[in-house]
Amino acid sequence: MAVLLGCEGSIELRRSSQEEHFDGTVVASDVNVTKGRFSFDFPDGMLMTGDQVEIKSKDGSDLTFIDPSGWNIPGSYPDGIWFVNIDEAGGVKLYNKFDDAMSGEVNGRVALLVPAASQEIEVKVVNNFDRLVGQITEFELNTSREAVDVSELGDEFRQQHATMISGSGQLTCFFDYERRMCDNLSDYAAGQIEMPVYMNQLLLRTQLGSGFWAKTVLVGRGLKPGGRFEDTDDEVWYEFDALVTNVGMSFEPTQPIRSTIQFVTTGAIRLRTRTESFYVLKEDDIGEILLEENQDGALIKEDE
Repeated sequence: MAVLLGCEGSIELRRSSQEEHFDGTVVASDVNVTKGRFSFDFPDGMLMTGDQVEIKSKDGSDLTFIDPSGWNIPGSYPDGIWFVNIDEAGGVKLYNKFDDAMSGEVNGRVALLVPAASQEIEVKVVNNFDRLVGQITEFELNTSREAVDVSELGDEFRQQHATMISGSGQLTCFFDYERRMCDNLSDYAAGQIEMPVYMNQLLLRTQLGSGFWAKTVLVGRGLKPGGRFEDTDDEVWYEFDALVTNVGMSFEPTQPIRSTIQFVTTGAIRLRTRTESFYVLKEDDIGEILLEENQDGALIKEDE
């Protein structure tokens, strides 16, 4: 019987929002073309740096305050999807790439135009692809099912009926709030790593909720400690939607700052396993691994 060591765990996170959309108005005086920023009347905390948003006009006309070069296909359109960088004054800068939005630099910023008239817009925070949460040191997930007493008068034994399932847990990570130019990115998460500060910011997001989707990996791909070579493709993980309920920060001089995030699940909790081989076999007698089939770590191997 194999005993797995807790060294392969990771958490993939997908930004999400519980609310559908909110409305605002962009006026000419709120657009600064030189700095590439604009503002509109959205409540404080509604948007956070790194959010992927869909912006569209309320009347179906083209967005007049965005330069035609701001879309992947240059032109003028009534809607578009961008990543946002929110400054301390509540100004919004648009980017086509997540990394550019997080850094807030000039390079990659979407150019703006001064609109001839005010324009009403609808903004929706949309889900984007999964990112690996960096600096995780440990996590736990607890699942429970409530039981209701359904005993009747005259019963000799107490009767219980199973009801709804709920889940809760917490994760601990070294606190980090920015990405640096020399940081190594993870190939496993397509080069995207989520900074732990996002989990702390989620609790403060009062307007759009503090929801997220997570994949917590118990057994990941790769060589297992004490395991056999054939186990390299096995994977075991949980999937669930959750809300951040509590955030704690542990600080001690000369020691790493740790952040503890507690959450509760908001829907189905799924325990998934994958034990099938990802090798593509050929009926040759060479017996060597040729190359990677894709970016998931799968290999093409010739049959021995």
